[in-house]
Amino acid sequence: MTPGFELVVHHRYGSGSCADLSGYANDGHATAGTAGAEGMPFDGRSTRVVVFPALSLTDLGGIRARARVQVDELDDRRTIMEGYLSFSFSVEPDGALSGSVYTGLEWHLIRTGPGVVPRHRWIDVGFVYDGRDSASLSLDGRVVASRHADFGRMGGVEWPYGLNIGAWPDEAARVFSGRMAEVWLWRLSR
Repeated sequence: MTPGFELVVHHRYGSGSCADLSGYANDGHATAGTAGAEGMPFDGRSTRVVVFPALSLTDLGGIRARARVQVDELDDRRTIMEGYLSFSFSVEPDGALSGSVYTGLEWHLIRTGPGVVPRHRWIDVGFVYDGRDSASLSLDGRVVASRHADFGRMGGVEWPYGLNIGAWPDEAARVFSGRMAEVWLWRLSR
């Protein structure tokens, strides 16, 4: 049986704001940069969008994460989206796409081979974890990696750092370098 998912975060940076369109009021707060017609620029140093911890993010169970991005630099791990002590979705220095979930005891990783993520063009990337035993990564709607193992249910986004888009939660590290036009996050339906 395929699990159902419920949209809890949707930001469209090309609209000129970080307002949440999901209906859950998980608005983003940008530390630098201004959203515009071609998305928000992330400078590789200090730009991030933070969604503060909220009830709708405390018990994810499983996730679907999706982002419309343009990657400029690959010389470091580049965070697309990370929920503190919950999940991570990023581009690795070798151009691999990776995702991981935290199930309370350890992090479980899925990763593509190197060179999957192109630079300097818009792409649609996705990460899905069903809350039980299946994870997958996609690029422009095509599955590029999958993993099956008994991981178990993942936790929710924790205090104090919340959900960070474009950077590692607790410092200016692993910052995305390029542009993001739109991000989505779904949790397992309740």
